[in-house]
Amino acid sequence: MGNLKLRKLIQEEITWKDKNKDEHKCHFVIHCILEVKTKQNIMKYYDVKKCEKCLSFKSISKWHNVSGCIFGELTPKQKELPIIKAVGDNYYTIGFQNLKNVTYEGERK
Repeated sequence: MGNLKLRKLIQEEITWKDKNKDEHKCHFVIHCILEVKTKQNIMKYYDVKKCEKCLSFKSISKWHNVSGCIFGELTPKQKELPIIKAVGDNYYTIGFQNLKNVTYEGERK
């Protein structure tokens, strides 16, 4: 498997597409926090950017952290960001393809 194929697979895993909106080119510009609640009632947080027109989002990849997972507590700056809430199938799931009940909560107070 070549590098191009691996990059495409990674891109598919770190992006969630909103199927309910009309076809358009997504512009990921709104910095948000993704809160995923697993079936075991464990909260996982991800650093993501949301599309300005729909609910689609993709993770903000960092060195050695492609998924944008936030390890540890949220910082005060992260707590002020808009939040996207979702329910995940399993604690060990990789990627965003199996998320359910995705909702955008908007700006926090």
